[in-house]
Amino acid sequence: MLKIKHFSGRRATGRHASMGSSMVELALILPVLLILVFGVVDFGRALLFNNIMVNMGREGANLAARTTSSSPFIIKALTDTAAPLDMSNQGGMVYIARVQGVTVGGTVRANVIELYRAPAANTTLVSKVWTCGANSWDTNGATSGKCNLPAGQNLIPIANWTLPLADGDEVRVAEVLYHYTPLTGYVMKNAVDLYSATVL
Repeated sequence: MLKIKHFSGRRATGRHASMGSSMVELALILPVLLILVFGVVDFGRALLFNNIMVNMGREGANLAARTTSSSPFIIKALTDTAAPLDMSNQGGMVYIARVQGVTVGGTVRANVIELYRAPAANTTLVSKVWTCGANSWDTNGATSGKCNLPAGQNLIPIANWTLPLADGDEVRVAEVLYHYTPLTGYVMKNAVDLYSATVL
């Protein structure tokens, strides 16, 4: 024989009330949880991009200092292998500089000998080694992306240059800049320009 259980009105109402209060709690907590999750994802993405840039800078300086490859070739190789960074679509820029110690008035100063950049990239991201004028960049074939530096000037490339250089010493500086746009606007309100430089 089939037995049918009957619930009192008070028990059924209690169960529905419990489910209703759980839904209200979820509706209140879910936006906070989503904000936290998206914030962590955005911050993690920025850290990932920064780590990629640091590795690009190290590799660029290493190649520039230890190989006979031209700076435009090295810059192209770095930008082609920068995924997930979009270096070619106005997102980033790579600079490679050759800096030499030159004695001026009895003190050794850092002097920029050469400066190259990616020819077709974000021109608003400027080098911190030397700011080359907008019309000073070469656009011809093999030397495309070379800065035509002022002749005969002893330039100080970095405002707070701390690396000791002897007269005639040369180093390579690889700079990687990236215009990071956050996925969400509530963690970082505006885009941030990430920067990494390696001296070798």
